[in-house]
Amino acid sequence: MNPHNASRITNHQSPITNYKLRLTSLLLILATLLWLSPPQRAALQDNPAREFYQQVNQVRLSEGLAPLDWSTPLSQAAQRHADDMAANQLIDATGSDGSTPRQRVREAGYHAWHDGLLVSEVIWVGLGSAEHALNWFRNAPEHWTLFVDSQYREMGVGYASDDGGVHYYVVNFGSRPGVLPIFINDGAETVDSPQVAVSLTNEEAEPLGKDNWIGRAIDVRLNDSPDFEGIPWQPWEPLLPWVLPGTEPGDYAVYAEFRDGAGRTAISEDTIRLLETDTPLPTPTPPQEEPDTPTPLPTPTPLPDVTVTPAPELPTFTPAPTESASLPEATPHPTWTPLPEPAPVTASKPVDWMLWAVILLQGIAWLLGLALFARRR
Repeated sequence: MNPHNASRITNHQSPITNYKLRLTSLLLILATLLWLSPPQRAALQDNPAREFYQQVNQVRLSEGLAPLDWSTPLSQAAQRHADDMAANQLIDATGSDGSTPRQRVREAGYHAWHDGLLVSEVIWVGLGSAEHALNWFRNAPEHWTLFVDSQYREMGVGYASDDGGVHYYVVNFGSRPGVLPIFINDGAETVDSPQVAVSLTNEEAEPLGKDNWIGRAIDVRLNDSPDFEGIPWQPWEPLLPWVLPGTEPGDYAVYAEFRDGAGRTAISEDTIRLLETDTPLPTPTPPQEEPDTPTPLPTPTPLPDVTVTPAPELPTFTPAPTESASLPEATPHPTWTPLPEPAPVTASKPVDWMLWAVILLQGIAWLLGLALFARRR
């Protein structure tokens, strides 16, 4: 078909048909732009940095790790570098002003362990969303080790985008002396029951501590306020049950005091919002301080004299010489064997008398014909 014939056939279509075709094409284009364009989907996110942070903690919880706490100074340092890269279309750990990750973190007021050296930074630049960035980090072992490193307890995320729709994610990790975050219900924002669970972290970056800074905690105690007077200590556990002090909707705080083997302490807190609930509040048992004066033990009652009869000596057992005895062959487990197919049985058919009658009549007619032929001759 030449082009003229094609044009002629197209011109024969009705205006309604052309309108439907154009409308269908327009809808397909719009669907492609709305659903198949990762940059635009990421741009619609309310807070890509917070979304990325929440997704990281979801992955850590699924792998049996404690969440990472959101750090404002680390996030400020990360946001500074994300804005710098987006403004200058830069993809480098060194900023346009020559700043390094540790320098930016220190200037944000974050004082990490080891004289500020225990911090790390990773960056991702691309046309995807927070989910795409996290999946890329998970498939890069040299970067993912930072996300699951037990030394780090805090994280900060910065996000920016340029005019071309390119997205810049900067992630900072760190641990500060004396900062042991806690998480109510794994860091949830709301809860519908006063019964919650408190996740505890511990000092893994500097287990022995340093100077007045706490090392690895061995004891902990919880309270509704930072006043722990009269609250007994209990062994440190990664997860402890707790009951909020009320049932009215509102914000509630839980405080934890940690203590290491040298008696050094640190206090952390977390808050959560209790929603409307009809769950009755269980009556907590007030903790009791152990008395200073130990209660004397009762005087034991002397046991009656018992005559012990020695047991008879057992004969000496001499083991038989070891021989390599051959074990009988084990009976194999029976397996299913298909039965042979039965031979086909030929059923005896009833005699067809009508057929025999027809054959007999045909024979008689044939004989009569031979007789007449012979008589004519």
